[in-house]
Amino acid sequence: MKSLNLIRVVAHTSWGADQHTLLHLYRSLVRSKLDYGCIVYGSAGNSYLRMLDPVQKHALLLCLGTYRTSSSPSLCVLANEPPLYIRRRKLSIEYCLKLSLSTRNPTYGSVFESKFKRSFDRKPNQIPPLGIRVEPDLRAIGYKKQGTLQYSLPADPPWLLKRPHINFSLHFSYKEDTPPEIFRNKFYELCDEYKGFCL
Repeated sequence: MKSLNLIRVVAHTSWGADQHTLLHLYRSLVRSKLDYGCIVYGSAGNSYLRMLDPVQKHALLLCLGTYRTSSSPSLCVLANEPPLYIRRRKLSIEYCLKLSLSTRNPTYGSVFESKFKRSFDRKPNQIPPLGIRVEPDLRAIGYKKQGTLQYSLPADPPWLLKRPHINFSLHFSYKEDTPPEIFRNKFYELCDEYKGFCL
């Protein structure tokens, strides 16, 4: 990966960046690519998913400057980074929670109303789709489909909404030159003008 080469150059021992900067580079350049599409490719076999672990290990070795023999779990602890399989689970849960707010989304039915759960229960060696994979995790965090508030898009587009009127009359006086009593009196006058309004 070109991103790893960039970290390798910046992580020079004599003039390179510090650990904090290198980890920031890892998160923005390498981890973002590993995360992209993980909700979809998370259904791949474990043997394929494990092929990504050496990329994370190599990047963290460069960032932390530790020995090559360091184990992946210890590198993750030192860098305060979760292993990739935990990160994939977290992102899948976040995606499903966001998706649960909109029942009109075309993906909603395939995630939350899966018709194939029984067939995957009968064949435990087959890799289940996202909805079945993430169901135990959602149950563990206490998610309930009935208690979810639905998000609906407003009928009017934002460019057709009426522009709000903002009163800047208090803004014209400078704090340094104006005593607080004058500000207070002006504020009470404004409150009197907007008696029928509510916050």
